[in-house]
Amino acid sequence: MLIETGGNQRYIFGSNRMRHVVGASQLVHEVGTEWVREAVDRLELPYDPVVMTASGKALLLVDSPDTGRAVIRTVSERALAETPGLRVTGVVGSPFDPMDDTAHEKARVETYRLQARVRAARPDPLVRDRVFPWHRLCRDSGQPAEREEVYSDAEPSVPTSAGMLARSRARRRARNRLVGRLTGRLAEVVPAHLDVLRHSGWVAVIHADGNGVGGLFRGFVQHVAEAEYGDRNRLVSLETHRRYQRDVARELDDATWDAVRDAIADLLARWREDDLRERLLPIVVGGDDVTLACDAALAVPFLRAFADAFARHTAERPTLSAIARAATGHPGLTASAGVAVVKSHHPFGTAYNLAEALTVSAKRFKDGERALAGFDFHVAHSSSLRDLAELREYVQNGDGTRAARHAGPYLFGRAAALPDRHRHRSVELLDEVSGWLGPDGWLTAAQAHTLREAADRGLAEYRHQLALLVGRATEPDRAHSLLDVQSDPVTETEPHPEGFLRLFDALHLRGLRLQAPELAIAGSISNGGVA
Repeated sequence: MLIETGGNQRYIFGSNRMRHVVGASQLVHEVGTEWVREAVDRLELPYDPVVMTASGKALLLVDSPDTGRAVIRTVSERALAETPGLRVTGVVGSPFDPMDDTAHEKARVETYRLQARVRAARPDPLVRDRVFPWHRLCRDSGQPAEREEVYSDAEPSVPTSAGMLARSRARRRARNRLVGRLTGRLAEVVPAHLDVLRHSGWVAVIHADGNGVGGLFRGFVQHVAEAEYGDRNRLVSLETHRRYQRDVARELDDATWDAVRDAIADLLARWREDDLRERLLPIVVGGDDVTLACDAALAVPFLRAFADAFARHTAERPTLSAIARAATGHPGLTASAGVAVVKSHHPFGTAYNLAEALTVSAKRFKDGERALAGFDFHVAHSSSLRDLAELREYVQNGDGTRAARHAGPYLFGRAAALPDRHRHRSVELLDEVSGWLGPDGWLTAAQAHTLREAADRGLAEYRHQLALLVGRATEPDRAHSLLDVQSDPVTETEPHPEGFLRLFDALHLRGLRLQAPELAIAGSISNGGVA
């Protein structure tokens, strides 16, 4: 029996109010974990049917179709009453012989296919919940309002739909869960009032995702056979399959939370606790997915610490690492991320969509069969309603030449440790360029601005100005090589066939700083000096 929420991204990020976003994430989490378990407990079964529970998803082994339908009915009725607008779909698969070691995997695969067909056949909530001319509409969702909600003393009450009210009611539970998972001083980074996130003018929406995690579950039985018996063609019993499925899901979730905690602890080691208070808000942490909002100055330092911790913690989990080794040849997993840097009033949903597109951009690089950890970012000085490709169109220079004003995605780790064809993407090189900027570097703000203006007039003018300036550098040849127009290796997947300029990314990151005069900003990105 499989039950799963659908349209999670639209449900969670369908409002620009942080309380609604965090509350929606909490409700999705509760459906797959607490609600399914409570529905099972009500049946008082003589056995435990739960194989796996996760945020918005649960897989069970039941002794009859009626038992599975009873669980689905209980959860669905509760969803209709408590989470209006959230799609919850459950199915009961075909019966199979539990003693036949070839039957359970076929039954599992067919159940997932059935669930996809049933979910696709259901009408969208927007079609079911029609709006009529006499309805008073919710400002955040566009749905009929149930009553007015007060957000603050400075803001008048506004008509709010039942779905948004349910999200607001869940926000306190969401914050309590976050504080409980982070514990102690780590929890001080979470805003006390979820609608107010402290920042220095720019907010980063981060979406991080494990690389190749879907591949662990494709051919999962073969990976279990390899991990358990050393022979991927050997038959696996139902009980062994169930144990691995349960342990991998639990260990992956625990490893992700441990990585988040380690990353926040790393920030606290770099900045004072008072400077970080209420500046970071985890929104989704489940499985291998992490979405959070934070002061933009914290985004890249957080990601660097998170990526390192995620690889370490996934390699330390015994069952997860065994499956990962069977699937990829490596015991640990890597993670990549996208960072959308926007103003605080920017629509949250579009910022998340941009961060997700940047994550896809960062996940394309491999060393053999192993995906490399990296990130991509975009600073939205204008509207981000367009897709990423349109936002990153080449800028036409005055002389007709073109070059990209960004150099991402960047890969974590030292350049020397990366494959030759990807070394120019090392974040270490961005660190080096960033270290040349500002009062401690050889390139002043005025000179960097001169280079930026020269690039607008043409690449020839940019190179002329660069040649005049690099003589001040300690290593002029290296400075010229990193600041000149770069070219990617010629492959179909590379985004910069006509060249790119790394300087612009360094200037963007250099401008993102915490507003704290006593703050030590040097070294906030791997000793590179970018705040």
